[in-house]
Amino acid sequence: MSKFYFSNKNIIITGAADGLGKAISDELYDKRNNLFCVDIDEKKLKSLQIKNPSIKIFKTNLSNLKDTENLIKELEKLNIKFDVLINCAGYEIGSLINEVPEEEFYKNFNCNFFSPFLLIKFFIQNSISEHKKKIINMVSDTAFRAIPTRTSYCSSKAALNSLTESLRLELKIFNIDVINVIPPKLDTNFFKKIKYFGKLNLDKIYYSDSRPFYSHIKFSKQVIKETEKGKMFIYVFSITKLFTFLNYLLPKVADILVEKLSSWKKIKRKI
Repeated sequence: MSKFYFSNKNIIITGAADGLGKAISDELYDKRNNLFCVDIDEKKLKSLQIKNPSIKIFKTNLSNLKDTENLIKELEKLNIKFDVLINCAGYEIGSLINEVPEEEFYKNFNCNFFSPFLLIKFFIQNSISEHKKKIINMVSDTAFRAIPTRTSYCSSKAALNSLTESLRLELKIFNIDVINVIPPKLDTNFFKKIKYFGKLNLDKIYYSDSRPFYSHIKFSKQVIKETEKGKMFIYVFSITKLFTFLNYLLPKVADILVEKLSSWKKIKRKI
């Protein structure tokens, strides 16, 4: 098996201007890679480019598939063969299922699943076949155990997890590794950006999570290091990981724990 190093690689990374995506972008830039950074926040993208002058930036709203299709057209025009695709962009909405606006549900799925799917198809068609390549998908613990009022996020991440697992064997024939990354609870703005609808928004019942925060800088280094080592499943061990396995073994017990320990206990009183 040929060694893989993050050096002089052509890399597409979504969600590159903030949080974990930015940390990974900074690490990869320092390793002298050619970065093609995608994000919805143009201001932060430009700040990233000021810090890392040689990167190319693409303002794209991945929750709008037309925007994603336009991004792919822009990337095609560059006539560049890519080595790595990192699907890091994602966001979450909170709502009871009967109160979530359908359009918002679709947008959440577009960003978290359908845009990664379209970028993966593009990547397969435009990568260098004779060299090892990598697709890195940021999934979630909620792909393995969904929680109430987070239906669109959990479902979209479960779909991305299934896609990742399906492609792991399928893309071996193209010399492409497909890597499943399960981040811990990171010290980023992710939870502050959750969009709430219906009673959750009116009553200001926001996400609560008692898990300690984990450094997104530290985790970005882990993702890069373990990808170079050929790991296919990257995570930080925690009690949450054990709980996701419990969900499959004892689903009723898992339901009881979710009800007692999550925001759901407080939310259902308002319904």
